[in-house]
Parts: sequence; C-alpha cells; structure tokens
Amino acid sequence: MDYHLIGLSIIFFISFYFIGMKKYIRWLSRWKQFRVKDQERFAQLVGTYLLVVGAALLISGFLDYPYENAIIYVFTLGYGDLLTVYISNHILE
Repeated sequence: MDYHLIGLSIIFFISFYFIGMKKYIRWLSRWKQFRVKDQERFAQLVGTYLLVVGAALLISGFLDYPYENAIIYVFTLGYGDLLTVYISNHILE
C-alpha cells in the first residue's frame, strides 16, 4: 500500500470537484479564460481527466504490480498530452 499515491489521488479528487463540478477554470494557470470558447466543455474535459487519473492513482495505491511507476507515468502524461492537443485544436480560439 502506497500512501503517497493515495494522498495524491485525494488531491486530484479535490481538484476535480473544484474544476469539474464548480467550474473554477481560473485555477488552471496555463489557460487564459478569454481564449476558451466553450468554458463548460473545457471544465468538463479537464474534470474528467482529473477524475480518471485520480481513480487510477487510488487503485495503484492499494495494488502492487510490476512496473507500477512507469505505467502510471506513461498513462497520466499520455492522456494529458492528448487532452492538451485536443483542447488546443477544438476549444481555444
């Protein structure tokens, strides 16, 4: 059991609540609010990312499997990169 991953997943769940549910996109420092065409869809996409990664970290915190760190690293960065490219092409002006 890895308590660091469990704590990190709680941070992701809290971020999901404020960004995905409450729509506080001003917390995302890289994205400027005036450039976002559809703020509802943007918050939904980022919130879904935070929820999925938080769930993956929570599961990884309880399970121990080989190459756990590499798999989590590749999953979060790969999903994040694909999401960033999609948002840049479809959501931003």
